[in-house]
Amino acid sequence: MRIAPIALPLALTLAACAPVGPSATPGAGRDVAVVNVTATYRERILLPPGHVLTVRVEDVSLMDAPSRVMVEYSTALDGRAPPYQATLSIPRSQIVANNTYAVRAEIRDAAGRLRFTTDTRHAVLTQGAPASADIVMIGVR
Repeated sequence: MRIAPIALPLALTLAACAPVGPSATPGAGRDVAVVNVTATYRERILLPPGHVLTVRVEDVSLMDAPSRVMVEYSTALDGRAPPYQATLSIPRSQIVANNTYAVRAEIRDAAGRLRFTTDTRHAVLTQGAPASADIVMIGVR
């Protein structure tokens, strides 16, 4: 009976730390691919409230056609400083192994004007590309 006061809290702590469902990552499972993105910009400024970050995973396989948006994530920055984190989930049934996918990010102000955007291709998911990207956006004037 002496170990009961120690065993119960230990068991509850271990149960709270255990993953729930098939994976420890929310939204991640056998049928979902998760892309983690970190977006930032080099300018040493803090954007005022009203700016919105949008991150997209796009199918960029066809060179003579516009890219197809697979999934999009948008969030108001509300005066937060970079870097910004985004997690996007894509059903694996929509991913074709031979296709090429890229992630891009942009920040628009309250009036919808583009302030920062991606100028480099960040491949993800297929053809040996990782499931994450670190994006440094450039300023738009």
